Amino acid sequence: MKNLEIHVITDGKQTVEELTKQILRFHEEADYIHIRERTKTASELMEIVSILITGGVPKKKIVINDRVDAAILNDLFNIHLPGHSFSIEKVRKLRPSLRIGRSVHSLQEAIEAEEAGADYLLFGHVFTTNSKAGLAPRGIPQFAEICERIEIPVIAIGGMTPETVQKLSGLKAGGVAVMSYVMSNSEPRHALREIKKSLTEVKSNEKAL
Repeated sequence: MKNLEIHVITDGKQTVEELTKQILRFHEEADYIHIRERTKTASELMEIVSILITGGVPKKKIVINDRVDAAILNDLFNIHLPGHSFSIEKVRKLRPSLRIGRSVHSLQEAIEAEEAGADYLLFGHVFTTNSKAGLAPRGIPQFAEICERIEIPVIAIGGMTPETVQKLSGLKAGGVAVMSYVMSNSEPRHALREIKKSLTEVKSNEKAL
């Protein structure tokens, strides 16, 4: 049984210096680090990737959100496509070797993304989160249904903490994605270790079923 993945997603609130400094503090504890910086320029994205690689972050961990050009120019292995982004088929044709993720918000979107050739899905927001203030969470039942119907890994996002992660016990989750819990944390390495501890318990419960 594969380990449950931990994806950390940047929140677009930090400068290049602050962002890279924070990532370099915790990168060893994460499986994937999504650079989701919608207001950063192309040159800033290139600078971020360069600093991270120079600082010891493996290329295989770095995921560029939306900006296919930045992923290709940095010869990276991962791209994550928001629902409004390029089609999976076009990106796959352009660079067949990329690991392509897609954000989905319903079972139908999940089915379509899997059929289009996505390697994994991000579904959310599962729990209440400040980044989606005022929007009701989609909840565990919908996430569970997608996990049952989809063969590729489905990553839960939205309100992920050590406590909420434990509520995923018994589900066929592919892992979790965290944003503010790590990116805004003064002790991001410790925060990720707590998430990892909860995931270990979730995995143990899955084995017991």
